[in-house]
Amino acid sequence: MEKLLTISNKHHSGIELLSVELWREIFDYFNVNDLWYSFRGLNKHIDGIIDQVQLHLNLERKGKYDYYIKNILPFIDVVNIRSLKLRKHNRIKHFFSISSLQSLVQLRLLSLEYIYSFDDNLFTFWNQLSSLKYLRSLRVIFGSKFRSNNDLEEKQFIIRSIFTQDFCPLLNCIIIKNYGNDSVNTELPIPSLIQTTKTTNIKYLTIDRLTFVDLIELLPALQKTKSFCIDDEFFCNDQLFTQRIVPITMSLMPECSKLDLSVPADMTFEHIEYILKHTPNLKKLIITNDWHLLDAKKWESILAVRCLRLLEFELTCNGADNDTDYEEAGYDFEAECKMTTFWTERNSVVMHESYGEDDFYFTIVKFHIGKVSYLQFLSRLILQKSGQAYIFSSF
Repeated sequence: MEKLLTISNKHHSGIELLSVELWREIFDYFNVNDLWYSFRGLNKHIDGIIDQVQLHLNLERKGKYDYYIKNILPFIDVVNIRSLKLRKHNRIKHFFSISSLQSLVQLRLLSLEYIYSFDDNLFTFWNQLSSLKYLRSLRVIFGSKFRSNNDLEEKQFIIRSIFTQDFCPLLNCIIIKNYGNDSVNTELPIPSLIQTTKTTNIKYLTIDRLTFVDLIELLPALQKTKSFCIDDEFFCNDQLFTQRIVPITMSLMPECSKLDLSVPADMTFEHIEYILKHTPNLKKLIITNDWHLLDAKKWESILAVRCLRLLEFELTCNGADNDTDYEEAGYDFEAECKMTTFWTERNSVVMHESYGEDDFYFTIVKFHIGKVSYLQFLSRLILQKSGQAYIFSSF
């Protein structure tokens, strides 16, 4: 690179013979800070090309952020920014005091980490998401490991706006969660989240906490979703099977291949089965919960019917070491895995692990079907569809 720059300084006319397309291809290998430091000011021709390139800003480090603010921001057209990654609330506020979120109209990716509430009842900042018509990926992490974010209203506003007000219509990846989750009233439904009727483009969705009621409201919008994760806790309430849940006539997440749910003690196998009715093509299922779902027979009855294409299964249950019921349930599950065809043909394993020095234990049930077994499964499925087989319980 130093040799190239030396040659370019001596032979400006020669370097200008390189095509614009070649220069743009070269520039794609540089982050914006290195691009500015290495090429900006070389000559007017190259400066003109740089002024038109798509900019991908990763300003998560303090040094990169300071360099960008001082040396780059005053000279660029923010319309050229395609991706933006910012970390820490003070930098996020400072950046958007200079360039508004709504001015980044060509943005494809936005990542904001360690952000706190703006204390704005009108949601002025988040309302600007409505201007990002081309945004494909949104990642918002509230709070930090040092201090959680206790204000849920802004997170709820983002979810509500995307699913019911058509903000960011091209989004296919969403991650919205709190870094620390000691917030109060997190089990309450998201206000004004009405049931959606329009299918979104969302393929990858991660939310830290959600109620079952909210999930029912969101389901019609998730028909293109391939991966869905609730990575902290999935809350229930008394309305579940009285007002909100009705028999399904079609699966609403037919493309979902990965489901990762952390569920509370009040979620039953009935809830789990209802969700799995909507994911008939599931290949990977991860469930984290208290030990109340540690029941091999019930899991077999659900998975054998609802998850015919399942390749990976992981059930993590936790309990205290002095809880005899928890201990007995773990040993019963292990016994079933050793002698029941459904579990033995999947090479299922049951592991018991402790958590540090605490009196807290995990029972982990896993299986992973290989390619050969999956081909066998497909052949049996074809037979079943053709009427030569009625039902089977193994792959």
